[in-house]
Parts: sequence; structure tokens; C-alpha cells
Amino acid sequence: MIIQFFIKCIPPKTTVQTNHRIMRRKDGTQFVGSMSNRKSAQVQKELMLLLSEHVPERPLEGPLKLNVQWRYPWRKSEPKKNRANGTRWCDTRPECDNLCKGFQDCMTRLGFWTDDSQVAALYFSKEWCDTPGIYVSVTELRGEWE
Repeated sequence: MIIQFFIKCIPPKTTVQTNHRIMRRKDGTQFVGSMSNRKSAQVQKELMLLLSEHVPERPLEGPLKLNVQWRYPWRKSEPKKNRANGTRWCDTRPECDNLCKGFQDCMTRLGFWTDDSQVAALYFSKEWCDTPGIYVSVTELRGEWE
């Protein structure tokens, strides 16, 4: 089974990782703690709302291949020669892995699959382009190496 869809939106730049801070205990030792961050919670709510209309009737089973393309609108400062190709790789923050983790968590909570450990193959990219949005493709892997 293959699920493919495109969500026309401006992809968020806030990640779940923004909740984590380096904190100090009373004895002075440091640890990574979590603080409530309304912005990241709001982004997760918005993503879940956008994804909710694409949830399959039953969760996907077995190993999965997930392909996500995060497409940002062009920056105002982007030269016309760069825009001529239609797309350009985005090499600014936030990092792909931080964006992907929050996105996968939203898909898990909505029931695309039962556990995000089912994602055996993952491709996540971010780019600037003419048509901003989020492209998603989820494929059930049937054979050993498809």
C-alpha cells in the first residue's frame, strides 16, 4: 500500500527540540531538561490538523519507507538566478532530523502506523521552491530490499 499526498502550507520551522534546555541542579550539575514551549505545541497541533485528513482507515503494518519533502517559499533575498531552477536546497536551520522527529511523532499519534520504529527507510529533504508545502509518501515494504 502506498499513501501519497501534498499539504499546501508554509512548513513550520519550530521543532520539538526547542523544548529542550540545558539546566542546572542545585548542586551545579547540568542536565538536559524539557520546558513547556507553547510555540512547538501549537506547531504540533497544526501539523496534526493538516495530516488528519490523510490518515488511512487502518494503521500501516510491517516495515515502511517514509519520504518527506519540506518545501519552504523563496526567501525575499533569494536572487532571481537561483529561482530560475524552480527549487534550491535549504541549508539553514532547523536541521532535518529535528523537523522529521516531530513530524513522525504526529503521524504516529494520528495512526498512520502503530509505532514509528516501523519506519525502516527514511528520506527527508528541505528546499526552497515556487510551491511551498509538505510532500509525504509512505510505502509498505513487502520484499527484503525494495
